[in-house]
Amino acid sequence: MATLEVRREVDRFVLYFDTPRQEISAYALATALVGLADAVREANAIVNPGYLVEVVVETLSDGSFKATVRTIFTKAKNLFSHQAVQAVIWGIVATHIYEKAIKTDVPPKITVTETLVTIEIGNEKIIVPKDVYEAKKQVERSERFKNALGKVFDAAASDPNIEGIAIAEDPGRGRPPLIVPREKFALFQTEQPVDESTREIIEITHVEISRAILERGKRRWEFFWRGVKIAAPILDQRFFDRFFAHEIMIAPGDSLEVALRIIQEKNPDSGIYVNVKYEIDEVYQHVPRLKQKTL
Repeated sequence: MATLEVRREVDRFVLYFDTPRQEISAYALATALVGLADAVREANAIVNPGYLVEVVVETLSDGSFKATVRTIFTKAKNLFSHQAVQAVIWGIVATHIYEKAIKTDVPPKITVTETLVTIEIGNEKIIVPKDVYEAKKQVERSERFKNALGKVFDAAASDPNIEGIAIAEDPGRGRPPLIVPREKFALFQTEQPVDESTREIIEITHVEISRAILERGKRRWEFFWRGVKIAAPILDQRFFDRFFAHEIMIAPGDSLEVALRIIQEKNPDSGIYVNVKYEIDEVYQHVPRLKQKTL
């Protein structure tokens, strides 16, 4: 029986490409790593509010072909997070992928204890810490997370030499116990071709408040950002919790340190992306305006 045991906290893991050749196309590798990084960031935003994650490729090695990836967590200057960082991202990603890959028409046998969830289908078994499994169920509701993982499998499918993909914990253990075969890539691939006419960028930046909206919702606040006036809703509900509890006081001229989502559209003539819409995903810090004292 092939068994995957997911440990609770892992900060280093391997993206494994099963291929008879010790090489893959540069496009497949780069695109797969971008998709994996996007999935890690989305999962982190859900389970680790107040922490930023950086995804670093440490080594590339053969046998078949492996990219060792490390997640580095740093605490943002966030007023609203008090929990310790959870290095459970690998477990969330791996459990989501393998649970989906081993599914058949026969319902799985799922055993739940106080600390573990065991999933058995045929000759394959996944053992997951219970809190990681619960976090996985929360994260996999995110379309961004699923679309990001879809990029990994789209990229792998673009190289005919790649026969399978695995997410493995230890780069020194050789061939992973469970590998997603090529015929199952379609379970994860995005149904629609990638739309290159639009893209999104998230930037950690400061914005100055010009007009505040004193209610929850998607009504847009007005800000000055890099000398330009922009309008964007604040989607961070923890910010509103503190705001309505009067723990912070907002006034025109105050600044916020935020995660600003910038939606861009590609000009068909010039090929240049132009900013068309803004959203504030998270507020890290409120900075009151400096007031000049009367002499």
